Amino acid sequence: VVYWKAGMEPDTSSEGSLPLPHLCFTTKDAKEWSYIGKKILAPMVRAGTLPLRILSRKYGADVVYSEEIIDHAILASERVENKEHQTIDFVPRSNKQPSKKKRKTNSKRGKPPLQPEIVTKFRTYIGEPVVFQMGTNDAVRALRAAQVVEKDVRAIDINMGCPKHFSVHAGMGAGLLSSPETVRDILSTLVRNLSIPVTCKIRLKDDEKETLHLLKVIESCGVAAVGVHARCVYDRPRHRASVDKIRPLTKALSIPVLYNGDVFRYQDFDKMCEVTGCSSAMAARGALWNCSVFRKKGLLPVYDVARDYINIADRYQNPFRNTKYMLLEMIQAQAPKSKGAKDAQVAKTSSDLRSALEECKRSGEPSIVDGSKCQIPVKFVERSLDSDNIDKNRRKHLRSLKQGLQKLDEMINRRKRKALAIKAVDIDEKKEKTVS
Repeated sequence: VVYWKAGMEPDTSSEGSLPLPHLCFTTKDAKEWSYIGKKILAPMVRAGTLPLRILSRKYGADVVYSEEIIDHAILASERVENKEHQTIDFVPRSNKQPSKKKRKTNSKRGKPPLQPEIVTKFRTYIGEPVVFQMGTNDAVRALRAAQVVEKDVRAIDINMGCPKHFSVHAGMGAGLLSSPETVRDILSTLVRNLSIPVTCKIRLKDDEKETLHLLKVIESCGVAAVGVHARCVYDRPRHRASVDKIRPLTKALSIPVLYNGDVFRYQDFDKMCEVTGCSSAMAARGALWNCSVFRKKGLLPVYDVARDYINIADRYQNPFRNTKYMLLEMIQAQAPKSKGAKDAQVAKTSSDLRSALEECKRSGEPSIVDGSKCQIPVKFVERSLDSDNIDKNRRKHLRSLKQGLQKLDEMINRRKRKALAIKAVDIDEKKEKTVS
């Protein structure tokens, strides 16, 4: 058996030379699993699918996270061994029906009836060092969902940092930051009942003492590590990561802390660990724009990375919308006004994306064809100059948080009522036995 490890880069100039999943990482490497000194692909919605994870591993990532998947979605899925792609797929038990609008439009155009869409919720391969990130607000449901994927992933991570409304208003993501008891319940339940490591990823709170208190609660649950995004919930990507706030937290903890925030170059991994005292570092946007950020020799041209990504996406029949989204992120980050970027926006097939990429190369965009000239497409804004927007984001978050806390209270009350009802039934049964 040939073992292929991170950092070994086989030629991917043609589709046939791509590394097969079962050659990328095997159970032989299980003893090497830890959270110390790792370069990690951070969890990203829409981005953390199999193609980016494979490509990140190829360029040197030690650990890769899946995108956040809601517990309900994985519970409604079944495990399928895909022999064609040599992958393990978790697909919905009932296929997604086309919307009424799509069926009507299709009928007007005189096209054949649309077939139900098969959407793979999560895809991995045997031995992939993937951490499955889950969105949840309930310990029992989280455990049931984790047990579905337990044998096919290397660890379970609970998302406690997503600031988006759809997460917070449901009591998930950053909504959990204000509910330490729910956090304790979820993590303790998973740690007690799973055979693989359990971690979570949070954001900073307004007050350092509150952040430290939450981290102490998390540590007491027995988790293997905790990820910390060096931004508050209402911060935006245009605000620099609060690197200076991390070291006091890492000093107070005995478990590995995984740093996340503004890692755009290979050198940033070690630099951030040194500055913050964290055990490992994650790359999110840096890997989204050019995942050769994990490459010790430096960034590759975006053209090469994007070409490799399309090859892998086609190899595993990745949904075209997802492939297009990723290619646009890569191209527009470096050459947003180029003809190739405009062609990619209107692309309908994978071939169109390849043509758009070739157009970028022909135009000679420096940051597309030369890795050393890749730019960081972020115009950072000081928080002091953006106070109005920060206050607006804070008010929006508090509204979502209020809804989330109400849902958590309702769920807890339902459980209490259910427990009391069961207890009452047991008492009645005992009385009947005593009388008889």
